Amino acid sequence: MFLDVTKRRNPQLIKTGVTFHQSGEIPPNTYIIDVDILKENTRMMAKTANDHHFNLYFMTKQLGRIPELAKIFTDNGIEKAVAVDFDEGKVLAENGVAIGNIGHLVQPGKMQWNEVLSWEPEVVTIFSYERAKQLSESAVKLGMKQNILLKVYGSNDKMYSAQEGGIPLEYLSKTVAEIQKLSGVNIVGVTTFPNLEINQTETKMIPTTNMHTLMQARDILENEGIEIKQVNGPGGTSCKTIPQLALQGVTHGEPGHGLTGTTPLHAYCDLPEKPAIIYVSEVSHRFKEQYQVIAGGYYGRSNMEGCFVGHEEQSILKRYVRAYNNSPESIDYYGSIDKSDNFQIEIGDTAIFAFRTQIFVTRAHVALIEGIQTGNPRLIHLERKW
Repeated sequence: MFLDVTKRRNPQLIKTGVTFHQSGEIPPNTYIIDVDILKENTRMMAKTANDHHFNLYFMTKQLGRIPELAKIFTDNGIEKAVAVDFDEGKVLAENGVAIGNIGHLVQPGKMQWNEVLSWEPEVVTIFSYERAKQLSESAVKLGMKQNILLKVYGSNDKMYSAQEGGIPLEYLSKTVAEIQKLSGVNIVGVTTFPNLEINQTETKMIPTTNMHTLMQARDILENEGIEIKQVNGPGGTSCKTIPQLALQGVTHGEPGHGLTGTTPLHAYCDLPEKPAIIYVSEVSHRFKEQYQVIAGGYYGRSNMEGCFVGHEEQSILKRYVRAYNNSPESIDYYGSIDKSDNFQIEIGDTAIFAFRTQIFVTRAHVALIEGIQTGNPRLIHLERKW
């Protein structure tokens, strides 16, 4: 999905992948993150947000929830994280990372609220009165009052499978009235997801019906006398979309793929953020008319189309072959790539991919490499997945 744009906008990242794999500095099944470009992307996004009086929480799940990465984001202008579940919040908080939002996408369990509150999150996203009541009871015992966002949805809104949930817009006023009776929580805003999607011509991001629901929910809360401090509109956040979101009335975004230049729009348009991530593995063996690549880092929604394969950085960009997505029923022990009529593939060659990923649900290692853009690449951290 991002192989062509990475070849064009960050070819040194691809070449570095070959060199580091062939030298043994990284193992097969490793994502490489270009720290130089990641810093640059983060600074640009932070500045764009500041220019538009917009607030950002960075997301780490798609990059493997690595505290070293969180420090890069905080050092370069985005101070707080969004933790999509309790486990991510725990990893980040125990490594000194400030939590901006937790509870969306995954609600903490009923016995986890005390620990969540110990992290002092800026906001907690709540899907129901029942979860608000649990949180309130914990907060009261601790002598606290926690600010919360309400996740909402409308009857025609888009939701990804296995991410369903929230307060129906038609019941929002009634639910708000019930939650306001709880003494340990304070409603300060609303959220939903996704708020943007790529248009049919793949030239820009446009509002989803969820965005309209979000604004309706904001108006309902304001009519109930609630002071709205946050209208949180995650999905496709980048330098390109921040002005658009701010104009719509959104106050907060949660960049994830935008930080590595890998939102859907980045695949089709040259946005300010450059691609900062590749997946590096190795040709294992030949099977019939295809080669099998050591896997473990594949992702079902990757939209993978091909890879570069070889063992020399001087020629790698000319050695493209088609790659295939595995069946969703299969464990990705291997991935299949075509043989080439133009060059020889050798067992042990490096295979380099650039596709949409969620590293936290894979078995892949993650290598943070500095100095790629100055011609002096060095491995500063290898997060091994074992």
